[in-house]
Amino acid sequence: MGQRAALYCRVSTADQSCDRQERDLRAFAKRSGFEIVGVYKEKASGAKTDRIERKKVIALAQAREIDAVLVTELSRWGRSTIDLVQTLQSLQAWDVSSSPSQACNSTCRLRTAK
Repeated sequence: MGQRAALYCRVSTADQSCDRQERDLRAFAKRSGFEIVGVYKEKASGAKTDRIERKKVIALAQAREIDAVLVTELSRWGRSTIDLVQTLQSLQAWDVSSSPSQACNSTCRLRTAK
């Protein structure tokens, strides 16, 4: 079985769609051999830190129920540099790499260290 991944998609306004992000992430996950645990989508400002779906992904990482978080670009995960650093530090504390690596077609991967 491949590594388990959560796909996280975010758009900023109600007139936007997560469809392209989800399609790209599913294709990347398939090419890379990830088992998709769930797709987490939300319409919210990236500057807001209180996002329900992102919290679900973080909880999965904390519980070590996933091996990777896949996002199309870091700005989809968060727009605030301070929040991004704090989140990555939290993930690192749960044995999740704090250094996202660029993968195919600008898809960023936050991967647990196992």
